[in-house]
Amino acid sequence: IRRENVPADIVSAVHRLFESKKEERAVRQAYVQILFAKAMTRLELEEESGQEDADIVYQCVCYISEHFRETITMPEMAKALGVGRYVLSRVFSGTFHRNFNQYLNETRLNYACSLLMHTDRPVTEVCMEAGFESQRTFNRVFRQFCHMTPREYRREMAAANRSAAGGRNL
Repeated sequence: IRRENVPADIVSAVHRLFESKKEERAVRQAYVQILFAKAMTRLELEEESGQEDADIVYQCVCYISEHFRETITMPEMAKALGVGRYVLSRVFSGTFHRNFNQYLNETRLNYACSLLMHTDRPVTEVCMEAGFESQRTFNRVFRQFCHMTPREYRREMAAANRSAAGGRNL
C-alpha cells in the first residue's frame, strides 16, 4: 500500500499497537488483526513476473493459496506440481519450518479467523468454508494455534475491535 493511500485508521491502529503494553496480549493481537483486516481489503495479489516455473517454493505457496479450501494431500500436490513428495517434504521443513499439514492448517486457520472477525456466519460454516473436514479438527487446530475456541476468539476480537475503535468505526 502506498504511503499516501494508507487510511488513518490503519495508522491509528499501528500507533495504538506500539503504545499497548506487552502484557496486553489479547489487545495487541486484536490490533494486529485489525491491521491485517484493513490492509487485506486494499491489497491485490499479482503473479510475480519473471518467476521461474521451476521454483518449487513459489509453486507450493501458489498451489496451497488456490486449493486450501479443498481436500488436498501432499501426494496429490506433489503430483500436480510434478515433483516427488519427499521433495515437498524437504521444502516444507526447510523453508517453512513446519510440515505440509501444519502449513495447510495455518493457511486455513488464517482464513477462518478472517471470516470469524468479519462475518456473522456460524462457526460450523466457517469451518467448512476454510477447508477443514470436521468441526472437531477445526476446534483442535484452532485451540492449538489461538489458545481459545473459535467462539471465544470471535467475542474477544469483537470486544477488542470496539475498544480499539473507541466508539468510532474502524
